[in-house]
Amino acid sequence: MSVMDRDDFDIWHEKKKYLHLKGKRPPYFSKGEIWWAHLGKNVSSEIAGKGRDFIRPILILQRVFGNACMAVPLTSKLKKGNYYFTFFDVKNNSQSALLTQIRYLDAKRLKYKFSKVSESVIKNVCNRLMSILVK
Repeated sequence: MSVMDRDDFDIWHEKKKYLHLKGKRPPYFSKGEIWWAHLGKNVSSEIAGKGRDFIRPILILQRVFGNACMAVPLTSKLKKGNYYFTFFDVKNNSQSALLTQIRYLDAKRLKYKFSKVSESVIKNVCNRLMSILVK
């Protein structure tokens, strides 16, 4: 592991402590919204956030337990293959969902809402996820 990676992990751990302890009420969010979220500095091929806040766009697939969600990270780089789903959000931005990176996120990780998608996009993303899981 390089010194740069170690520094990034140390910075991310401090940011994660802050997110965990912040007393402010988590933001309201809904299924089908695209948010920038603090995903952190992750291990090896796990998708990570970028910049000093370690953020990346995510698509909220389902609200869980009130203040958490199941979400899939996104990229604006168009990806092809079984493990990606490309779509347009309501602002007509193209996005690729990184289906193998689905995760549970607490709402404290959500930074700000960026866009949203139609119900049919959510349904198609979930269908594609199911096809991966039942292979």
